[in-house]
Amino acid sequence: MINIDDFGIHEGISEIILTTLSPDGIPNAAPMGLHRKGKRLFARIYNSKTLDNILSKPAAAANITDDPVLFVQSALSDIEPERFEFVEGFPILKDVPGWLIFDCACKRGEKLSVVELSPVKGKIIEQKPKPVNRGFNAVIEAAIHATRYVSLKERKYLDCIEYYNTIVKKCGGAREKEAMRLLYELIEYQE
Repeated sequence: MINIDDFGIHEGISEIILTTLSPDGIPNAAPMGLHRKGKRLFARIYNSKTLDNILSKPAAAANITDDPVLFVQSALSDIEPERFEFVEGFPILKDVPGWLIFDCACKRGEKLSVVELSPVKGKIIEQKPKPVNRGFNAVIEAAIHATRYVSLKERKYLDCIEYYNTIVKKCGGAREKEAMRLLYELIEYQE
């Protein structure tokens, strides 16, 4: 039995990069919040390529990483196929500190579906203490707002991105600042 506590997934929402596989065998990566309530683990997924992949093959993998650039790339562009490796035929991102593969059961909604996740295999590759970095957290929040901006083109999302960018400039390191530069490039906005 897999103890998801060992993977740092605790009560609340943990941000990961979810990988899925299309019916054509093409891997996909998208940032996702894993919701944990007690022993229940699930994701809320809007109609998307990710959901289509899970509906065709009810499996997904949580790639656990603290790389802000990887979060931005997976949120706003396609990850190159060579950045994936396959574990028992399922795509995992290379160079992540840990991953979990899940069987999925989907409760389909009109716009939003709830996908129950049951861990079947996992691996911790590197475990190190990691203090909270406000800059990293700000990149994650900015990436969430960027996906909404790309879809809806509403100014309020740009305002949120700009707010989080001020935190990145103050609290983030080089990798977080690179992630924000990439985010602005991918949403085609000049800061």
